Amino acid sequence: MSNVSGVAILGLIKFIKKNHHNDLHKMIKALPAESSQYMQQHLLVTKWYPYKLYTDLLRAFDKVVGKGDLTTCIEQGRLSAQHDLSTVFKGFMSFNNTQMMVSRVMVAWSSYYDTGRAEIPVFTDKEATYFIKDFPDVDLAHVKNVQGWVEQFLLITGKFKNVKSEIRKCQCFGDPVTEIYFTFNS
Repeated sequence: MSNVSGVAILGLIKFIKKNHHNDLHKMIKALPAESSQYMQQHLLVTKWYPYKLYTDLLRAFDKVVGKGDLTTCIEQGRLSAQHDLSTVFKGFMSFNNTQMMVSRVMVAWSSYYDTGRAEIPVFTDKEATYFIKDFPDVDLAHVKNVQGWVEQFLLITGKFKNVKSEIRKCQCFGDPVTEIYFTFNS
C-alpha cells in the first residue's frame, strides 16, 4: 500500500479551505468512509498517510467543484505548482540551467510519496516526456494533478511558452509506466 506525506495532504486541504471553503463540507461528505475518518483526526505534516486519502480528496474536489471529469485536478496541480515554486521549492528556480532545475524537481518526488519515482529523460527545446515508474496503484486523479503541476513549472521557468500536454500511458490503465508528454516553444 502506497503512502503520501502529510505535507501533500495538508497542502491540498489548505488549498481547498482557501479557495473553496464553502465546498469543504460537501467534499468531506463525498469521501469514502475510511478517508472521511482521517478528516476527523488532527493531520500532521510529518506523518505518512494512505495514498488513497490523497486521491479520494482529489476526486471529491473534482466531483464537488468540477464536473467529475478530473479537469479540476489539472487546474489544482497548476495552482499547487505556483504555490510550491514560490515558497518551498523557490530555490529550484534559481538555477540558470533548465536540466538542473528539472533534475532538482524530480528529486522532490520522494518527499511526497513513498512509492515510485519521477523521471524526465527526454527534454529538448520543444518537448519533454515525464515518467512515473514503479507506482502500480497510481490514480488518474493524481496523474492529472502532476500533469498540471509540471505544465505550470515549465511556464514559471520563463523559458517555455504554449505548454501543452497529454497523458500517453498510465499504470492505472495497465501500462508498465505512466507517461505524460509535453510540448512547448522555447
